[in-house]
Amino acid sequence: MQISFEELYALPLPVIRQILPGWVAAHLADESLRADAERRLLDLFRSVDDPTLQQLRTTFFGAGDTWRFHSADLTARALTRIFMGILVQADPIVHPERLERFVAEGPPRRFMVCNHLSYTDTQVTDQVLSAAGFEAIANRIVAIAGPKVYSDPWRRLAAVSLHTRKTPQSNLVATEQDSLSPRELATIAFAAIDDCISLCDQGYIPLLYPEGARSRSGHMRAFLRASARYLAQADVQILPVAQTGTQHIFPIGETMMNRGPVRLAFGDPFNAADYPGKTGPIVESFRRISGILPEGYAPDPAEGELV
Repeated sequence: MQISFEELYALPLPVIRQILPGWVAAHLADESLRADAERRLLDLFRSVDDPTLQQLRTTFFGAGDTWRFHSADLTARALTRIFMGILVQADPIVHPERLERFVAEGPPRRFMVCNHLSYTDTQVTDQVLSAAGFEAIANRIVAIAGPKVYSDPWRRLAAVSLHTRKTPQSNLVATEQDSLSPRELATIAFAAIDDCISLCDQGYIPLLYPEGARSRSGHMRAFLRASARYLAQADVQILPVAQTGTQHIFPIGETMMNRGPVRLAFGDPFNAADYPGKTGPIVESFRRISGILPEGYAPDPAEGELV
């Protein structure tokens, strides 16, 4: 069922309450799962009062409006955890003790760095962590997101279920920033970095995808050199994250989502200060993620570490 931003905005709250569960469930490729998803989502929306539903609508239509931090809507978060709980067949987390050490020790500013396979990567991370008893950590994650995340109703609904910080993409991968000059892009990008450090100081954990765009092959690609700026800051601790399987849950070029297995693995956290230089921390992140990725996802050595 296709629906535009304008059509959604025009719907009265009682209609949104009635049709939104079916619209969400219709994105499941497996027809046998749709009825269960719609039933569970209808139960959720029956429990939500009108002011809370209005807040969801306000958050949804404001998402991506400016280059800023967008806080998760709690109703959207509940919705996406129900939906992703139906889709995600998660293996046990690999090295959860490293995640626990990451949040308990080291410098106060924390970043996660992950390979990138799908628009649903952060949703899957959120689902796997919350289902495994790490909901408090999942609630602190802020996805550093490019403009495409907010560009259509389906992606935007996923985005508002998460904390996101809208930031411009590198010119090497960007496709939707032609209206901005290089000077404007640089100003916005540096403001995003400063804002992420401020978010760290407030207890949030920014999640960075340094490839800048989803891998088409499944193999991790070289990291964008510009992403190094996020990690080359004082008092930063970094957690390498390797995710697999998400490209099958929401394949590139598709509009429907599939049920499937995923794997989330954590590398040893490290302090950025131990790897000096502008690119030291991002190169070490690349190496540590490479070391915990299965063979079918490992990067091609010929491509190098940075581009």
